[in-house]
Amino acid sequence: MKRGVKIWEVLREPQAKLLPRTPLTTARALFRNTEERILPIVKDEKTNKLEGFLTRIEAIIPTSTKSNLRVIDVARSHPVLRLDQNLDEVVEILEEFKTDSAPVVDENDRLVGVVSLRDIIKAFIDRGLRPLAETVGEAMTTEKLENYIVTPDERINRVWSRFVFRGLPGLVVVRGKEEPVPIGVITPFDLVRKGRWRFHREIRAGKITTPAKVRRIMTRGAVVATPDTPIEQAAKIMAENDFSILPVVDEEGKLVGILTQLDVVKVYMKGAKPGRVAVKPLPMPKIVEAEERTIYRSEQSLITEIVERPKELPYEALGVTAKDAMREELPAITINDTVEHARKEMLRRKTDYLLVLDEAGRIVGVVTKWNMLKAIALKGPIWRRRVYDKFFIDYVMSKVIPRVKANEPLENVAFKLISNNAEVAIVEDEEGNTVGFITKDDLIEAYAKHHIGDIRVRDLVVPRRFATVHPHHSLAHVINKMQTLLLDAVVVAEGNIVYGVVSANRLPFVALEDSLLSRKSRRLIWVRRLVRAGRKMARFVKVMPLIASDAMVQVKKTLSPEDTIIEAIQAFKEENVDGLPVVDEEGKLVGIVSKNSILREMARHAKPEVAPAKKEEIKA
Repeated sequence: MKRGVKIWEVLREPQAKLLPRTPLTTARALFRNTEERILPIVKDEKTNKLEGFLTRIEAIIPTSTKSNLRVIDVARSHPVLRLDQNLDEVVEILEEFKTDSAPVVDENDRLVGVVSLRDIIKAFIDRGLRPLAETVGEAMTTEKLENYIVTPDERINRVWSRFVFRGLPGLVVVRGKEEPVPIGVITPFDLVRKGRWRFHREIRAGKITTPAKVRRIMTRGAVVATPDTPIEQAAKIMAENDFSILPVVDEEGKLVGILTQLDVVKVYMKGAKPGRVAVKPLPMPKIVEAEERTIYRSEQSLITEIVERPKELPYEALGVTAKDAMREELPAITINDTVEHARKEMLRRKTDYLLVLDEAGRIVGVVTKWNMLKAIALKGPIWRRRVYDKFFIDYVMSKVIPRVKANEPLENVAFKLISNNAEVAIVEDEEGNTVGFITKDDLIEAYAKHHIGDIRVRDLVVPRRFATVHPHHSLAHVINKMQTLLLDAVVVAEGNIVYGVVSANRLPFVALEDSLLSRKSRRLIWVRRLVRAGRKMARFVKVMPLIASDAMVQVKKTLSPEDTIIEAIQAFKEENVDGLPVVDEEGKLVGIVSKNSILREMARHAKPEVAPAKKEEIKA
């Protein structure tokens, strides 16, 4: 059963990528440090062409403390997913190949992201979809349960073989075969985390050491469910904590089943397993009021909640193509120019976008104000330790620009910008020749000019808990929040008092330059010893970091939830910002609406017959 979720809505960027000749020991360290389930292997960073991928299983293939293997030596070549596949196909493929994750590529076999069972479960939960069964007992695995059981005294090499050769997601550690009471779990990640399990050693005699026992490697203690536990509650626990398996016990605490992530996905898509009798579920825990609890949310769930719309809006296609909205030229700089030069060019030419050309005049990248902001947030600590370096534009520019055909609808252009996290697209004719460029601002302007629907601010507002920062929050925190939640503007507020907005197009470049180069972060002046052979005394002048109130723009206008989006765009122009606060009739701050909010709504109405967006390096 299809649940209305597309593969591009659940895919995500992997936390790391590998090159074919990367040592397998390095990949194992990455699995351990990132807690990632999949690491794609690309031919090189320029082409981003997929060569294979590793899962945690491949990371534990070497049973020795040392290994000369490269990642390409043990890489998986299947399964590889495509953007045009639906989730039914994806789940069937993952089950067939006994894996919980796989890479996603475009039609040119270039990597665009990864998808895991956990990502699919979180997408269902975040969209508010309900499972098609009520209890864990209707979804759990009970067949061949002995394959999922291990005792603390068993040798680790037997557990290892079940992971590597049978593809089991995890095992339940029980007190004994006669007393199957769970006391812990062991998964491939436990083997990735710890090195004491390896049963081969590189010693002169070439001896094989006695394998360790399970009790040394297992995770002690286990979260368990009962057959009458609501499946929705179990799904949330597994998704939030990334549990591979969840033991299911009876009233006496004995194991009666195993709930895997695949079981959870299937119950959302197909319902209860055949022959299972529904039982009355336990009552769900009482919801604590938001004011009384601390909310811990994963980054991906926050992004999903902001990107997804809870209902279909009365959107009507603009009927405008990329050729109608494009601009024929964009200002350009060269690859050898510095970030400082790019800043000056943006100010002089009054633009947010600059093309980057190589020595031969070919487009090799693009730099926007947002590129600079992200670079400050990500690379700031490195730059603060190298204060005299000149940073060239290739350090901050984006090498990925989506390409669109001149006759493509603007909704498809918006989709490609969103899926590539880009702000500029290259417009091509049918022969593949560049005929122009289209930016985020061009799309917003075309929307304001041609849209005839009745979408209101309330339909696109980003909730205040995501869209606000305190005036005393550091600028680094503000930029990180904007980047993480895909926002181009946030509200600076204290309670319902709005002080202004931090907008990507208006962040003061002089202040940002100081933050970028950090020439005034701290000055330490040594003075002479006050007593002979005594310790040196020192004083320093510390310049406080920039905060939200330093970077914000005071705005005269706010939006009402009942304003139209066209009115909002007009207000953006008048205030020269990327977003404005939304305040209701009672003066309560509701959230913010920004240009990215409109862009996401356009992207959701891209025509399905057009090939999905692809992340590709700029063609020389």
